[in-house]
Amino acid sequence: MTPGHLQPCTRLDLAAREALFAGAVLRFSDNSEVNALIDAIRVDIAAAMAPHKPLEACRDIAADELHERTQALFHRAAREPLWNDLLDQVLVALGCDPVTTHRDRLRLRIQSSDDPHDRAALMTLDPHRDSWGSNVQAQVNWWAPIFDIDVGRTIAMWPDLFDRPVANTSAAWDYDALIASRKNGQTDYPVVPVVTEPQTLREPVPVVIAPGEILAFSGAHLHASVPNQTGLMRYSIEVRTVDLGDMETGRGAPNVDAAAPRQQLH
Repeated sequence: MTPGHLQPCTRLDLAAREALFAGAVLRFSDNSEVNALIDAIRVDIAAAMAPHKPLEACRDIAADELHERTQALFHRAAREPLWNDLLDQVLVALGCDPVTTHRDRLRLRIQSSDDPHDRAALMTLDPHRDSWGSNVQAQVNWWAPIFDIDVGRTIAMWPDLFDRPVANTSAAWDYDALIASRKNGQTDYPVVPVVTEPQTLREPVPVVIAPGEILAFSGAHLHASVPNQTGLMRYSIEVRTVDLGDMETGRGAPNVDAAAPRQQLH
């Protein structure tokens, strides 16, 4: 996104969260804890892709083998103690109260060039709001690149649609059904609720920040993966947080079009 779309921030205090729930996209820079997390993940990605360069893995590694390597990294993110300890330090350093803040699992998102859209670790996500699936309006999304990115290898957002309804499939989508389908080896259930009329969307705004920076935005922002046709890999991390104080007081983004039948607080 352009500098005009990103607001510099050093701490996610109450005022910053209220700004997020009004549509602000916050950019955190020059944070030693973020750099420590990124450095640790880089080391493990390099080891997993050796002897090839991580960004060029899609050129040098056969598709099936690349899938196996990325799947291992994808699943490791939720279990790796060092990564998760460093992530918790990041969140505290950026202002999340360790007593009242809850987070979901750390996700390492890996996107290959010319992604076929059908492999979980290499998934390119279509336009969606996270709140369509979670039905949690107080949700904060955190996103950070591991290596350099560009407008062709990143995520993109529609900031002008933050408070405008977009037709979507949230009323019929259910997280438990997604998990059950994956356990049964089925891949046809959509990973997230999606826009039903994508042809009506304007061009999104790509997000470009440097490794070591991290972005925070409301889960109600419409966003998507940029289809990667650059010939290089994209590696990024993401996690979602909710502050209990926000839930208890009703703070959160406006619900303009989410129709999920229940909250997915688990």
